[in-house]
Amino acid sequence: MGLGLSIVGIADSLYLYLHLLLEKIPTYCNVSAIIDCHKVELSVYSHFLGIPDSLLGLIYFSIMTILWLIGIEEILRYLWIVGAIFSMYLIYTEILIGSLCIYCTLAHLCCLIQGIILFKNN
Repeated sequence: MGLGLSIVGIADSLYLYLHLLLEKIPTYCNVSAIIDCHKVELSVYSHFLGIPDSLLGLIYFSIMTILWLIGIEEILRYLWIVGAIFSMYLIYTEILIGSLCIYCTLAHLCCLIQGIILFKNN
């Protein structure tokens, strides 16, 4: 199941990254003042150290996919901790912005559930 969540995370992050690059793909989630992906995407928090958050998500979930396939759970746990901390930071920035991005929330949920799977096994 962790592998499947990584694949969903890759698809989600890739969609957001392509949306950022092409600026033509609709997000379908600008439905209210509270649920507004575009507002989140245009915020100062949409990049971390100059790197788009969606690209960081794509890298994170790609590495997680490889580690799930290889079966190195110890490294998975350490990487998950980094991902969980970053997800908490991103959730905090959405609170500061005053809007939620459904696609971002999907990535955060994938990360959270992966942690439950990883730490439930021990």
